[in-house]
Amino acid sequence: MYITVGRLVRGVVGPNPVTPDKLAELIRQAAEPDEGLEHVYVEIDPLGADLVFFLGPMESGEFDSAARRITRRCLRQSPDLRGWRLAAEFSDDRLPLLGE
Repeated sequence: MYITVGRLVRGVVGPNPVTPDKLAELIRQAAEPDEGLEHVYVEIDPLGADLVFFLGPMESGEFDSAARRITRRCLRQSPDLRGWRLAAEFSDDRLPLLGE
């Protein structure tokens, strides 16, 4: 399993602000089975959100591009994220979990 980190900048704050749990759910819904998403951790602050993707084995080994695809798909599909954008690309420095 590998970890990669990205950042979203907050868009329009609607009547139902996005919570960390809601954003994690939206990301999981946007992921396709072959993209290797095993878990996502989200922290939200007044300016945006930090995303930590935990990605399992993939044939392509393109963890960062999988995280970008999932996040961009999530931003396109969810009205709750209107105006949000990917501010910091997912790190190229993937961190393997201990024991991998």
